[in-house]
Amino acid sequence: MTTQDEKAENHLPPHFTPPGKLYSSYILLLLVLIYAFNFLDRQIITILAPSLKEDLGVTDAQLGLLFGTAFALFYALFGIPLAKLADGWSRVRTISWGLSFWSGMTAVSGFAGNFVQLALARVGVGIGEASASPAAYSLLQDYFPKEKRATALSIYSSGIYVGVGASLIFGGAVIDYWANNYTPETQPFGLAGWQATFLAFGIPGLILALLMRFTVKEPPRGFFDGIEGKNDPHPFRAVFREMGGMFPPFSMIRSAKAGGKIFRNNAIMAMFALILIIALVSWTDNLLAAEKRAIIANFGSFALTTNMVQWTAIGIGLYCSYSWLQSIRLRDKPTAQLIGNISFAKLALIGGIASFASYGVSPFIFLFAKTEYGVGPSAGLTLGWILAVSGGLGTVAGGMISDHAKKFHAAGRIYVVMIALALAAIFTWLQLTATDATTFYIFLGLSNFCQIMWLAPIAASSQDIVLPRMRGTATAVFFLGTNLIGLGMGPYVIGLISDIVGDLQTALLCVLICYPVVIIMLLSLIKPLPKLEQSVVERAREAGEPI
Repeated sequence: MTTQDEKAENHLPPHFTPPGKLYSSYILLLLVLIYAFNFLDRQIITILAPSLKEDLGVTDAQLGLLFGTAFALFYALFGIPLAKLADGWSRVRTISWGLSFWSGMTAVSGFAGNFVQLALARVGVGIGEASASPAAYSLLQDYFPKEKRATALSIYSSGIYVGVGASLIFGGAVIDYWANNYTPETQPFGLAGWQATFLAFGIPGLILALLMRFTVKEPPRGFFDGIEGKNDPHPFRAVFREMGGMFPPFSMIRSAKAGGKIFRNNAIMAMFALILIIALVSWTDNLLAAEKRAIIANFGSFALTTNMVQWTAIGIGLYCSYSWLQSIRLRDKPTAQLIGNISFAKLALIGGIASFASYGVSPFIFLFAKTEYGVGPSAGLTLGWILAVSGGLGTVAGGMISDHAKKFHAAGRIYVVMIALALAAIFTWLQLTATDATTFYIFLGLSNFCQIMWLAPIAASSQDIVLPRMRGTATAVFFLGTNLIGLGMGPYVIGLISDIVGDLQTALLCVLICYPVVIIMLLSLIKPLPKLEQSVVERAREAGEPI
């Protein structure tokens, strides 16, 4: 019986040397650091929240917008064409150029003078960061065999909490140093502490980009699977084709050319998105007191509120996602078949709802601790270490335990995730109802450890039910759920509830609703998911894939 390594050797290009364990470990470590910077640059809003509220006058809902929607919409939607680039071009170059761009935009955030300028900079960070994970996921599949992929992805995903922890530790240190050593009159270049923090975090990413570009080799696609994949001879043309399938008016022109049911369904979705936007803006504006309806800009007698921006962004994201999936059905039937089934959709939704629970809490964690327990910027060190250690260990444990469980049961990964999330719900409740800071810190670590254990097993499962050439696209679809639902709605909805009820604790406790919903969905995957993993090649052939 041939092993995966033997299959890989049989499909090995003559110029490629199989990666050794040491070099593969170096690649994984470098990608962990890059992913850490990915989250460091997006999470920095957490430690800067009090400063931004004081200097720029932003509300809790606007903080959620900065942390979530301003970033998430563009991160999710640009992740799709950039995933296509990862599927057809150099994954190494995709990551290095993307890292350079988002690091530059993080530094630019330090020069923002108002909410709108900072929001635009966050959009740039979101676009740049969208390049990283689809390419990294695909790259790791060709540096590690199938039986080690959940472990590799869990180690890669530990970069989330290395970045989250570092943002709190070093962000708090910069803010504290600035407050203790400078007055508004003596600040270098007139920069406030929060502005200096953005600059300090943005610049080092450029060095990592150089390491990625010049020290990482591009492996052949499908190396460990024995299924050779080839680069697209026109990768950038494919990227623009993906964008044309998503964004209006090009998406509408495409569907009009297709005619019939395609055009009708596209138009219905556009109308549905528009009606949803109007309904949600009207509803949420009416829930808020007049002084809490933060106005971004005035155009004559028309006031543009944060609710309008939030729900317009979500509506656009919904339409663009549908339109893109519709375009895949027209031009790539095998990919549409393999990612267009109900089980893949459930994996994406599970990622989205689980992410809602974590992203809904994380931007407010320092603000909550300051409000409830009176901590200062120096608490960023404590919070940072707790989140970095517990989250890093949790992601790795989730991958390793689920890989081990899968050896004993085909749905072993699913059982591990269910148990972890049930414990996370209990610890989250204990964390948010703690009466002192020490108890809060203890249960924060426990809830964080258990909550993130879902990521590697669910991500690996989504990769295992598609072909190697589809992995970047599958990652993008998976991240549509985690980003549009989790990051795009979690922070804003929790911030909005806080503004409505006037109590941050009550708002944060609302995330507990997510856990039973996810566990029920996981139960429904126990039987169908293993069957899908075993029938990847057969299903692809039936859909017309020439393999």
